[in-house]
Amino acid sequence: MPPSQKRVGRLLISILLLSTLSLVSSSYFDDKVDKNKSEEAINTYLTKGNNALGSGNLHSAGRSYEACLRMDSDQRYCLINYASVLVDLNAEESDESMKQQRTKKAQDMLTRVLALHPNDGDAAFNLALLLQDSSNSEEVTREAARLYQVAVQAADTDGEERWDALANMAAAKQEIGEFMGEYGAIRAYERVIVMLEEMVQDKEAYLTQNGNNFENEQYQYLEAELRALNEYLSTLYYGYGTVLSELSNSDCKALQSEDSLLIDWVEPFVKGSGTEKENETDEASANHVCKMNAINALRLAVDLNSENVVAEHMLAALTEGDVGKGRASNEFVSALFDDFAETFDAKLEALGYKVPGLVGDAAKELLASSGQSSYRSALDAGCGTGLAGRYLRPLVEGSLVGIDLSKKMLDLAAQCTLSKGCGLKDEEAASAAKEDNKPLYDHLASLDLETTTLKEVGAEVGFDIIAAADVFVYFGDLQKLLSNFAKLSDSSGPHGAFLIFSCERIEEEEDSKWKLQKSGRYAHSKSYVVNTAANAGYKLVAYDKITPRYEKGEPVKGHLFRFSLGKDQDAKDEL
Repeated sequence: MPPSQKRVGRLLISILLLSTLSLVSSSYFDDKVDKNKSEEAINTYLTKGNNALGSGNLHSAGRSYEACLRMDSDQRYCLINYASVLVDLNAEESDESMKQQRTKKAQDMLTRVLALHPNDGDAAFNLALLLQDSSNSEEVTREAARLYQVAVQAADTDGEERWDALANMAAAKQEIGEFMGEYGAIRAYERVIVMLEEMVQDKEAYLTQNGNNFENEQYQYLEAELRALNEYLSTLYYGYGTVLSELSNSDCKALQSEDSLLIDWVEPFVKGSGTEKENETDEASANHVCKMNAINALRLAVDLNSENVVAEHMLAALTEGDVGKGRASNEFVSALFDDFAETFDAKLEALGYKVPGLVGDAAKELLASSGQSSYRSALDAGCGTGLAGRYLRPLVEGSLVGIDLSKKMLDLAAQCTLSKGCGLKDEEAASAAKEDNKPLYDHLASLDLETTTLKEVGAEVGFDIIAAADVFVYFGDLQKLLSNFAKLSDSSGPHGAFLIFSCERIEEEEDSKWKLQKSGRYAHSKSYVVNTAANAGYKLVAYDKITPRYEKGEPVKGHLFRFSLGKDQDAKDEL
């Protein structure tokens, strides 16, 4: 995943509404409500509904709000709170059709409120949450960011501090690339971080002054609250740090003229110069300050929550540190992709992601060159949601095994069949001659690719082909990984075994081996890959420079390697 998309969730924190209710039929109150009730009666229903909602009696609350709306269909607070009840009821609903009906009704109610009261912060905040729960498209994220801004501006107008709306707005604005300005991601992160820091300080002071007066259970509860606040602050500092790390030189320079709440512009030295800065408006110098503040933010994220492995990895990337002795930690990879599992395919499609198809084409070419009609077995190493598996399956007669660290990714891959899922478009599935519910993969497992054994994947003999689409970007040192791939391969046949993988590219003059980039992804030189593969027994069969995807409209440099193992064939002189 590109780093700009590696946020830690959408920060969905609703401190007010967002509940849900069973749908009340339009005839429910026909004999119970006088349509000519006065405003006093409307307020009575609203109060009853609020009391019932506060006590958790959703059905009673819904009936009261429904009665209110039958007297005044535009009653603002009954619309907002009824929508809230509808959402809460979905948490216990198993009928997907009913869930969709309630969600649609809630969205319509909140949209109605905003049509009548465009600056209603509660309606805007709740509608943004509903929209992001229903879709992760860029269009929806943009609309959610706009709605969160409405909520923030409404709070600002009323002199209130709406940290939940600020946090969500910061994350949404970061995702769509709106970093600058009064309501950009940077300012939003700064404001919410300052708010939460004050909350933490107040809670710490309260515990220090009154700790001896609490029962043990109450004290533990307050400590847990404080711990949760610090963990959330860690998430915010991570978001803030990654935004600062993504800023262009010109944006960093522009940021100098803004009244930042957190950035320290008193930077006495330019990196590597050892001399006092002579021109504080110089873009390169400003960018250096942004980077230093990004590093500080990520350090704070790690300090506040030692389990924030994503922040830890990105800190190492910015400081050119070494993570996991030349690879991303299992905890980082698992956390990253568990978080993005539901939106992974859509996000990559938007980035013009091509690797699964390129891997599939390469596997087909190698199969044709071997004279075989199909592979006996295949390992999809780092299978994710199964995008590459969709291309491999038609080429494999026997077992197709998928391995990944992310259990949520594997859960999605497990839902794929021969006729649906794993990158297959709905229209493609609908046009299939016959629905086939046989699983796409024969076996899926959450394992470490460097240590996986054949026994762990239920294989008696090695694989004919191993494919790894966009997996090597989480490994720097490839020796252990490639050596294990060789152990997992069956090279005893007349055609040996094949290995196909992609990785990001650094030029030979840049680095002779590999580097951890600012993106948090590793890139490798061609010579390092070929030599390391040779040490593991592999011979280069074919090589291409590729563009695996685009980031911020710019092509990412990549390689696509094809190797053979055990085949009586000289490696091509590709170096």
